[in-house]
Amino acid sequence: MARLNNPAMRTLFIAFSIAALPAAAQLVRGEYPETRRSLEFHLNELASDAMGGRLPGTEQGDRAAKYIQTQFEEAGLEGLFDGEFTQLVNIPEKGILPEAGNYVNIGAVGIALRTAYWPHILSDNREVEGPLTWLGYATPSEVAKAKKGRIAVIVADIPAKKVKKLGKLASLTERIEAARRHGAQAIILLQPVNGSPKLDLLRRMRPIGMPVVTVHDLDACTNLKKKAKKSAKASIGVHVVPQTTTAPNVGAWVNRGAPETIVIGAHYDHVGWGAWGSRMPEAEGQVHNGADDNASGTSAMMELARKISHTPGFEHVNFAFLAFTGEESGLLGSREFVSRMPSKMGKVKAMVNLDMVGRLNRSDSLRVYGVHTALEFREMLESIPAEGFYWDLRNEIFGRSDHAPFISAGIPAVFFFTGLHEDYHAPGDDIEKIDIDGLAEVVAKVDHFISLLGQAGPLSVQTPNDAR
Repeated sequence: MARLNNPAMRTLFIAFSIAALPAAAQLVRGEYPETRRSLEFHLNELASDAMGGRLPGTEQGDRAAKYIQTQFEEAGLEGLFDGEFTQLVNIPEKGILPEAGNYVNIGAVGIALRTAYWPHILSDNREVEGPLTWLGYATPSEVAKAKKGRIAVIVADIPAKKVKKLGKLASLTERIEAARRHGAQAIILLQPVNGSPKLDLLRRMRPIGMPVVTVHDLDACTNLKKKAKKSAKASIGVHVVPQTTTAPNVGAWVNRGAPETIVIGAHYDHVGWGAWGSRMPEAEGQVHNGADDNASGTSAMMELARKISHTPGFEHVNFAFLAFTGEESGLLGSREFVSRMPSKMGKVKAMVNLDMVGRLNRSDSLRVYGVHTALEFREMLESIPAEGFYWDLRNEIFGRSDHAPFISAGIPAVFFFTGLHEDYHAPGDDIEKIDIDGLAEVVAKVDHFISLLGQAGPLSVQTPNDAR
């Protein structure tokens, strides 16, 4: 699952996911022995140390993609992309930050790049100068007093009481955008930390049209607050040279020549050795195997491909199986696929996403997001027997996994999920903690749901706004 960038949101989401839930009957262990063997085999490959955390653009990431393609071929599936199995996706790597063009000067005094400040991921490459203005936390009342054409100084971390009061408006991105709309020509964020910060911000730059920098040095933050209140003159330059690599989506299908296709997808990428994307920055250099996130979903998707490729019937619908890359970098693989879907697929009837489905024993619940994106989904899911677990059916979309781009394109989609845990984006997400029997149960229930989808007539699609 894509990284939760806000620390407070990560803590809350994990807390809610781990919270005690209603008890369910004991899951019958040892059912589906063939499925269990297949899942164990896939997990032992994809989540092994040899796969190095499956970071896109690395030898290990490419090895994982080739393994998935081999499984599709052995199942007798066709390549989805004009007979080929891969679709290349551009993936950002950490940008180059040269000394030239990067500066923050308050009057004639400069602030040191890297040791005292870094460009923010929302920064654009440009140079500006002008008077500073103090906007505090950049709440709506503070931003309303902003003077146009100034360089806004904003405190990045907002108190919990204000977060509760402001809701979505408390997010840093919302506050930066609000300052920009009210005429700020650049933004300096104050976020003091002890020592040099461990940052991966130059990997996913999302420019909003002006320079944005984050000052981490405590003395510099204190001085900037004083200078901003006095409208001191300042100049800022940002110049980040983006770097990219490529990694493949891997796709195959059961082509029955039908006018509609059901897509079953899972992302196979993870965060490598923790230099980028780890929830535990101190764990850099330790392999992050991502057994649950998302070797579990990828293994389940491949097992579904094997089963469905040998299932007779369903002559009126095709089935496509996608292993997406770049999910951890912002759903890049699924976005690319949705923007360039093969025309031979016809209409995409629905999308089924499997992400972090390997710990059913953690809460005995199988959560499904996006249930409201087609009116028929809830009735279909509720008709599937839940023995030893219970359905946790949610209308919310939860936009941080690969179903989201499909929903944005008007395609109904659901996201199967067994919940976050303390090993999320950490070195402890290993094979030994996967509930294999539970994962086999997930495969069986998703297979049942896909069968119902295949038999169903046209779905009553709801727009993303209706589904939230």
